[in-house]
Amino acid sequence: MMPAVLTKYACGVEYLGSHYKGWQSQDSQETIQDQIESALSNVANEKLRIYSAGRTDSGVHALGQVFHFSTNANRTENQWLDGINSHLPSDISIQWIKIVDEEFDARYSAVSRTYIYLINNKKFDVFSDQKSLYVRQKLNTEHMREACQYLIGKHDFSSFRASSCQSNNPIRDMISIELEVDKFISIRFTANAFLHHMIRNIVGTLLEMGTEKISPKDLLKILQAKDRNAASKTASAEGLYLARVNYPEKYAFPYDSNEMI
Repeated sequence: MMPAVLTKYACGVEYLGSHYKGWQSQDSQETIQDQIESALSNVANEKLRIYSAGRTDSGVHALGQVFHFSTNANRTENQWLDGINSHLPSDISIQWIKIVDEEFDARYSAVSRTYIYLINNKKFDVFSDQKSLYVRQKLNTEHMREACQYLIGKHDFSSFRASSCQSNNPIRDMISIELEVDKFISIRFTANAFLHHMIRNIVGTLLEMGTEKISPKDLLKILQAKDRNAASKTASAEGLYLARVNYPEKYAFPYDSNEMI
């Protein structure tokens, strides 16, 4: 008897993380991964495991999280998409699914990642609560934008990593940071990878620049200190979105859902 042939799929998913204990599976099953694996296993009629591009913390959202799984279940891409979504709660939605080669890995095939942090610096809005960080005090966004430029390039980001961060290498390549002001203050970070709490710690420090407690040039000193105690407190999770995971062009994944921000 010939062994079953496994097919590998990549999937894009968006979710609101407000009511979940992060991405990674836990015994409580109150995580994004647990919800998706349960739905996927129902459609496949077998227990399946998924592997993501990265783990988001409790309360963090995603517009463009990517995961992969392998199965010998025979379904079309549309059958997978419709079937999985029919078993998911309304705050988690699979946006696309594509067959990929065996070498593809959602985490290790990625070339860069983009996160967005949203700040509501206008009137408090109940519909934006838990989807953005509300800051009452008027922020100097020009100071914040100036400070961002000191972070561009390859640096040791030890000052902005969580004390619990397990990465052996604190060096990351920050490709770009874009700060835009519209309904929200939107800060878009793109890097090859990020350390645990790196963006939230950077945002917490940028808020100090925005309230003019410290100057933009102080960010360079904080970066060079390579000491978590040199930076400001961690910004809350609700404003953070995993917006996009970028892969080599040959995979040609769709990213339409990311245009909402």
